[in-house]
Amino acid sequence: MIEDSTLLTPTPGPTRLIPRRRPDGRELLGTAKGILIAGRGCSDAQAFDELLDVARRHHLTVLGAARSLVDLAAGPSPRRRSPEAARFEEWEQLVNQLPPRRHAQAS
Repeated sequence: MIEDSTLLTPTPGPTRLIPRRRPDGRELLGTAKGILIAGRGCSDAQAFDELLDVARRHHLTVLGAARSLVDLAAGPSPRRRSPEAARFEEWEQLVNQLPPRRHAQAS
């Protein structure tokens, strides 16, 4: 019996780039809390309380405050920072104290 080898070898399909998606609310809150925990040495609950406090003082949602912190920590790239990203003095100081990021930025 002769095998048809064309049926056994996979043929590669076209390669497509998959666009990055925006993080959902849980990911965004988790990242923002992680930044606060690393920078302030606080607990998870204290980090959330700070996000909530900043959101209340600046009339934002908690997700809006979290997005502002994550955008600020991501750096000055105009592609990353939304135009309405709020800059809060307490977070400017916090981000300046954080250790530098260890991964290279993709261009």
